[in-house]
Amino acid sequence: MKFNSITKIDTKTRNYARQAIVFSIACWLALGLYLNNMLLGATLAIACFFPAFAALHYYPKMKRKQYAGLVEASIPFTLMNIAIELELGVPFLKTIEHASKASNCSAIEFNIVAKEVKEQGASMQDALRHFSERIESRLVKRAAIQLAAAFEQGSKGSEEPVKKIALEILTRQKVESKLFSGKLVVLSLLFIAVSAIVPALFQSFSIVGSAILHMNFTASQLFLIIAVGFPILDLAVLFYIKGKTPVFLRGQ
Repeated sequence: MKFNSITKIDTKTRNYARQAIVFSIACWLALGLYLNNMLLGATLAIACFFPAFAALHYYPKMKRKQYAGLVEASIPFTLMNIAIELELGVPFLKTIEHASKASNCSAIEFNIVAKEVKEQGASMQDALRHFSERIESRLVKRAAIQLAAAFEQGSKGSEEPVKKIALEILTRQKVESKLFSGKLVVLSLLFIAVSAIVPALFQSFSIVGSAILHMNFTASQLFLIIAVGFPILDLAVLFYIKGKTPVFLRGQ
């Protein structure tokens, strides 16, 4: 099993490398023709290979991690509803079907679980195990294990461990929210500095530099720096803040 997983990873890496090579060759031809220098184009194409390979390799991982965060953000409320229905004596499969009707990412996963049981004939334990394997989240895996244990127990009181893991996830989200609120003050000051203070200082520096230090900027250079450079810098800071924001605070 481990050997198969390693082989699968190596195959994906080779595919990403091939795609990056094709992209680099295309860049080499385009840059070589544009610059009228194929050697310089080849050098720049080699430089393009590494960011292209990194993007192809890490973007799917980033998307899986983001999706896992969305499932983790919505699953405590789903677990609480399941626990309440189990306490009322609702059949386990019905609670899963009810959970799949919500409008969040965990509902998508519970819908897959219900379909595996009803349409593909899988056992509830196997369907929940597949659920835990699809989502790269330790808390979601624990939630799936607790649900499987509740299904196997099938008696009064089986809902208590489900409630416990739901409250644990909510407590963790509350702690992360408080920590982020402290960081948000610093991040807000960083954005204000980049979007307002730095452009003002640059304009002052360009005026003083041209008058005293004989540093002359052309009109096109000033236009590119102010109209293109600073907005790109602002967007970079905004994306950084978004990346630091907990997934459950971003929404879907």
